[in-house]
Amino acid sequence: MHVVQVLVSLNLGGSELVAVELAEFCVAAGHRVTVIAADGPLGDRVRACGATHLDWPVGRKRLGTLQYIRSLRDWLATERPDVLHVHSRLPAWICRLAMRRLPDRQRPVFVTSMHGHYSVSRYSAVMASGDRVIAVSDHIRDYTLHNYPGTDPQRLITVHGGISRQAFPFGHRPTSEWLEQTYAEYPELRDRRWICLPGRLSRYKGHADFIELVARLRAQVPEIHGVIVGKARPGSRYRDELEGLAERYGVLDRITFTQARLDMRDWLAASEIVYSLCADPPEAFGRTVPEALHLGIPVIGWEHGGVQETLTAMFPRGAVTPGDRAALLERSLEFLRNAPEVSPSAAFGLQESMEKTMSVYQSALAEKAP
Repeated sequence: MHVVQVLVSLNLGGSELVAVELAEFCVAAGHRVTVIAADGPLGDRVRACGATHLDWPVGRKRLGTLQYIRSLRDWLATERPDVLHVHSRLPAWICRLAMRRLPDRQRPVFVTSMHGHYSVSRYSAVMASGDRVIAVSDHIRDYTLHNYPGTDPQRLITVHGGISRQAFPFGHRPTSEWLEQTYAEYPELRDRRWICLPGRLSRYKGHADFIELVARLRAQVPEIHGVIVGKARPGSRYRDELEGLAERYGVLDRITFTQARLDMRDWLAASEIVYSLCADPPEAFGRTVPEALHLGIPVIGWEHGGVQETLTAMFPRGAVTPGDRAALLERSLEFLRNAPEVSPSAAFGLQESMEKTMSVYQSALAEKAP
């Protein structure tokens, strides 16, 4: 089987990691894999696993991107892949237009993944138009059926993200070398009790709630320190706003911004609590929640969206009514006073997620077969 993963770029992010993990899994299973995306930090993983990487920026929002419609059409006609799996809207349109003039026998199975709450529009509708549509949570499946009622429920399948138990082993803690290197880079973290909010710097991710929480916790937990692990969009002023907010709360010296990191496992494992505070919309899946829980680190999150599904299965004590800041403070103090036990869990494993996606491919191929 020749499987093609198509996405905007190979930068760090949830959908990007899913595409790379699928590439690695398919190659390991003996399949041929091509990844079409602008290069980025995850590019080395794609090439190292044996997949072919076409460094085509098919998700770049500029007129020149349309040139890839013909390039992709010619490539598809020559290579004849079996599955074309798309993870974002503009790449999906490029693929859809490229396939339009191909004979049916040359068209691959078209699979799309709904990774989030795409705005309801004709532009976004392409993500619900695949021969199979993968939703990253039951919440996103319901969102898709509600907003795109023409979607066939039989071809809309939930496949939760999965976490590698080898990459995130239960009980893992950072090495002393990692800690010393981190203290050298961020000396303010030494002798502090870390709590962590992972995720890119976007307004719906709940950074303001997190900074307010740090300020309120400091009165009772003087050693508290908030760590925000995530990258801001180029040219964004959001980090400046957050630093201003922290200054007004008097906790600018208790907030550290790390930007995006490849060593996320250690940042999660070094924290006493990991948070997921997406407000509106809620987190579609939120892979850092099961990542932390697989490590044995407690998570507190708003009880809605994909995070509700994860916490229900793995750590119900971490669920807090969305927007209830008093409950968020109390639950945080409770965990800081007496660290809760997080039990090992078989839920949200990478192998299971990959196998379920492969079954989606095979089902669509079987349906297409004459």
